[in-house]
Amino acid sequence: MLRSHLRRYGHLFHYVSILIRPSCLGLRMYGSSDIERVRDMFNRLGSFFTEASLWIWKIMQLNLIWLAHILLGGVILGLFPATVSMFATTRKWLTGGLDSPILKDYHRYYRENFWKANGLGWIYVSLGAFLLFDLHLVTQITGMIALVSTMLLLFLLLIYVFSFLYLFPYYVHFSQSFKQYLIQPFIITVISFKQNILVAIGLIMVGSLIYQMPGLIPFVPGVMPAYWVMKVSMNRYKEMQLTHSH
Repeated sequence: MLRSHLRRYGHLFHYVSILIRPSCLGLRMYGSSDIERVRDMFNRLGSFFTEASLWIWKIMQLNLIWLAHILLGGVILGLFPATVSMFATTRKWLTGGLDSPILKDYHRYYRENFWKANGLGWIYVSLGAFLLFDLHLVTQITGMIALVSTMLLLFLLLIYVFSFLYLFPYYVHFSQSFKQYLIQPFIITVISFKQNILVAIGLIMVGSLIYQMPGLIPFVPGVMPAYWVMKVSMNRYKEMQLTHSH
């Protein structure tokens, strides 16, 4: 029902463009080229709203599926396979598969990668917990060594956060060994300063949008960040492949 309501706005502009004729709306004073431009404008608006309605519906649908599959795994075991499957779906959209059904492919990917995604995800979580524990210990002491250690740990945590983000797009884009899935996101983080900035800007914008419109929380908080990180990562992969080809 929601999808039909969204599409209706797109069709509205198309109908209005058909109704515009030289004999109506006082347009007789204008030439035929002016009228055609007006009709073309309404047609473009109609196409824009139709396309926008499709994207809104897809985003909401995927986010609800993501939340449902997190719960399906009891949250603890559902979080990482659900997130990997969400990234796989956004990758499919970016490679031209926007019209393909979501649920069937999503659930298949969820089942096939359930244990591997959990293994990778919880290893990364353990590493983050270790860094935070070290940071907590360092803050309990004073002196120059403590200050240097704190700055170093904060830097490592920053690299860790971006590496954790890049784990998911790397996992769904490349077929690698378990070891490479653990290592390569860190390497990509270190050599991709511009990508890190773009990802940070996009996530801040999404966070600001959700903060200002909390009603969006059930519908977009997972998919929009995933789509942005996936898009930026795929562009970076292309750059890296071009560099290696030369």
